Amino acid sequence: MKEPRRYLLGLEPIFEGGWLHKGKRGRDWNVEKELVAVSILGDVTIDLTNVKSFPSEVQINAYAIGRDVDIIVPEGTHVEMDGRANNGHLNNGSPSVPIATGMHSVKITGHTFLGDVTTRDSVGRV
Repeated sequence: MKEPRRYLLGLEPIFEGGWLHKGKRGRDWNVEKELVAVSILGDVTIDLTNVKSFPSEVQINAYAIGRDVDIIVPEGTHVEMDGRANNGHLNNGSPSVPIATGMHSVKITGHTFLGDVTTRDSVGRV
């Protein structure tokens, strides 16, 4: 059976800005093993610090088209980032943590076009 995948869309003027959605985003959620983030007209923030469940390995495919995808990881999480930046940036701001048995790992494949894909840890380093 295929693993569940969650899509996170940044469509700011339509959904998040107030036409169809009022209120705050949920903070505690169950993280799937694969996340897909697409920012077209609005930013996408993936906060992995206050979650109900966190698999040992998470794959994030981030597409920043004109806006930004920001990923916040818990302190001590191993982060790998690769991809292609076209008129944008791929910034891994989380501290380098060697992979060890039983620790969390986040693998990010970022693609940018006039946007940025950035990571930072929960302490706030960028």
